[in-house]
Amino acid sequence: MSENKGELSDGYHTFNELYNHRDLLFINLCQLRPRISWIKATEDYPGYFCLYTRTPHGQISYHIQNKYRYMVEGFQVKDNEWDGHSSADVIERMTKWGGEEW
Repeated sequence: MSENKGELSDGYHTFNELYNHRDLLFINLCQLRPRISWIKATEDYPGYFCLYTRTPHGQISYHIQNKYRYMVEGFQVKDNEWDGHSSADVIERMTKWGGEEW
């Protein structure tokens, strides 16, 4: 097994590739919604920042790699805006939101 878990692959993509895809997809979604998207610095995960947006069903957020920080430089910075959502909440909120009109 590889020492670098990010290089583990399912035969099509490595974890590193999938995280890059996820980061860029979420950044692009938030760029479409700049008035209700924001960033927050995080000390829990060095090398990352938190990116949030609001949906009709609550917040969704991801830790995004700092190498993409330049893409959200104009976003508002907020502290203590997390509503306590979990990864399972994000999946549920995105699933509900997915079929709705924007």
